This record gives sequence, structure tokens and C-alpha cells, in this order.
Amino acid sequence: MGTANVGHGIVVGIDGSDSALDAARWAACVARRLGEPIDLVHVHPPTSGDGTDPSEEAVLTAAEAAVRGAVDRGAVDRVEVRRSTPSGKPDRVLTDLSREARMIVLGHTTTTEWESMIRRSDVVSVANHAECPVVTWRSRDGFQPPDGRPVVVGVDGTEVSESAVEHAFATAAALEAPLVAIHTWTEQSTLTYGEGSRFTDWTAYVEHRREEMKSHTSGHTERFPDVEVSYRVERGKPDIVLLEESKSAQLVVVGSHGRSPLAAAVVGSSSQGLIHHSCCPVMICRAHHRSETEAH
Repeated sequence: MGTANVGHGIVVGIDGSDSALDAARWAACVARRLGEPIDLVHVHPPTSGDGTDPSEEAVLTAAEAAVRGAVDRGAVDRVEVRRSTPSGKPDRVLTDLSREARMIVLGHTTTTEWESMIRRSDVVSVANHAECPVVTWRSRDGFQPPDGRPVVVGVDGTEVSESAVEHAFATAAALEAPLVAIHTWTEQSTLTYGEGSRFTDWTAYVEHRREEMKSHTSGHTERFPDVEVSYRVERGKPDIVLLEESKSAQLVVVGSHGRSPLAAAVVGSSSQGLIHHSCCPVMICRAHHRSETEAH
């Protein structure tokens, strides 16, 4: 059940934080469903030795224990866990690994949106530059395994949105979860914006957008017939609407243009806002042209 831009293996960035351990637990559950190996990666600075420091080994051992503890006891042997301690800057190492990976999974960023504009955040940097989907783990209640809550995907008709939709269908199928496709709009985003538009009946416009979403996703519904899909057209800004949806979802999937934090602050970015504020894990997808044949 791969997508057109599929690689192999789920890479988990491990830094010793509780958030990274929860990210590893979540990745383990997804890896079991997808039949993918887990790559636990702890990146150390070039000046700190060869990666064999006992403390680094302890960090990876704890992460592997978390992975195996999160997977159903009867399925542990079906998840291959690999460990590595490459040298370099974490965001660059993980971005390089994304060229061959199916997914990168990270803990949540520890910077605020403002801090991300003035100093580097590894999570934001990887999400902006990776060549595979990047999941940043977020939760209000600690680790929760995949359950019956929906996967939510933002749809706006762009190329990066198409990438998000594709990966959202594949992930929802693997998790046996319902999928909610959401298109958001404001009066400013329509051609009828003006003083008189505030009195317009928008029913026809909303129905048009809903039918348009169904048409654009028809190929995915045929490919993943077991995924229960609902389509919603919501009035509001995408970051606000999707943040609200994150309260009841198990995963929010969005496309990203890979803007820098500063550019995102100027022109707006749903993915940047979700990275910092979502109540559930967020998958960020960028548009790429690597074919399935090239990925393998």
C-alpha cells in the first residue's frame, strides 16, 4: 500500500527526550501496520567522537525498549528495529536520510513560532526540506496508539495538497481509520468578494467545492476502497480550522511549500502553525517527483 512517492523504512530521530520516545512508539505501531522497519537515529556532533559513547548507546537502548513496548506482544518479532549514530547536524542528516525513507518521525519542536524565525529548529527544518513525509509527534495526553479517531487531511487543490491527500489515504488505510478531507474558504478566497458578498447564500459554492474534492480524490478512493471518506467544506482560515480538528483526530496531514519560518510568518503557513500548536501528530508532505520505481 505504498504511494507514488514511497521509500523504505521509517526513520525516527532520537534525542533522549520524552517526546522522541513517544514519537518512536507511534512510529512502531505504524511500521507494524505498513510492514516497514524502524530506523532509530541518534545524531551526534562531529566533535563528540565516533558515536560509540555509552550515553548515546543508552539513549538508543531506551528508544528500542519504547518501540518494542508499544507494539502488540504477538507482533514484536514482525518489526525490524535498526539503530545508528551518524555524525553531523541533526536536520541535515535526517534530511539526507529522507531521500530513501518512507517516513521521518520526530518529537515535537521545543521552539515557539517566533523562536523558529530567529534560530534553527531541527523539526521545522526537516519538515521544510525532507523528500518524504515528516511526522512531528504532538499530543495533549501522551502516547496513544492508533485507534478509531479519524485521519484529517487539508485539501486546497495545489500540487502539495495532492501529495498530502495521497499519503493521507495510504496512512488511513494502514491504520484502518476513517478519513476526513477538509477544504477551507473565506470570502477573500472567492471571486465574489466584495461589500455585497457578506449577504450571499454560499450553499451552492460549498456544494461545488465538495463535489470538486470528490472528483479530485476519485482515484484514491478506488485504490483504497476500504477507507471510509467524508468531505467537508469549512468557512475559515485553514490553520484555525485544522487546529480545531486536531483536538479529535489521531493525525492531521497537510501539504507544505517548504517556506522558511520567516516567509511562513509573512505569507501564512498551515503546516508551521500545526507543527507548533496541534493537539495530535502532524504529517507534513511536500510535492516530489520520485517515482515508485526510482524509490526502490
